[in-house]
Amino acid sequence: MPELDVKSGEVVISLIHEHWVKYVRPVFIFALLMIAVVFFFYIGGVSVTHYEWLSDSSFLLGVLLLFVTFHWFFAMLLSKSVDHIVITNRRVVQVRTLLFFYEDMNEISFDKVKTVDAQKNGFWQNILSFGTLIFENKYEITLVPHPTRAAKDIEQAMGRR
Repeated sequence: MPELDVKSGEVVISLIHEHWVKYVRPVFIFALLMIAVVFFFYIGGVSVTHYEWLSDSSFLLGVLLLFVTFHWFFAMLLSKSVDHIVITNRRVVQVRTLLFFYEDMNEISFDKVKTVDAQKNGFWQNILSFGTLIFENKYEITLVPHPTRAAKDIEQAMGRR
């Protein structure tokens, strides 16, 4: 969490977690990998009487893939669950994390920008109500739930300075 300068009067206005659609790709990949695991276990069970070497190697490959898949999946879920956007009366901070690999914190100071636009492009963004915040310096924050509400909060925060 970014540190706030309490002495200067910086106050958190809103804490926004990214939209749940960010979980769709990891869940889809997890499902495909689990189908592959089941396939390897099936091949291992079917070939046990005819080809012992194929059965053993297929079973070991299935166990290894199962182990790697579950560890990768939960690492992705933990990484994506801590991504958030903090709106204060002086700045907007976006924090993105990939567990054990990087933590990226982008700060947009209200001294450098004057406007913010909210966009929802396409069918899914309109139906699921998520979009992008675009600042005048062309910096974008994606996967924002209810972007018009977030843009309104930011514009009000810009006026409170």
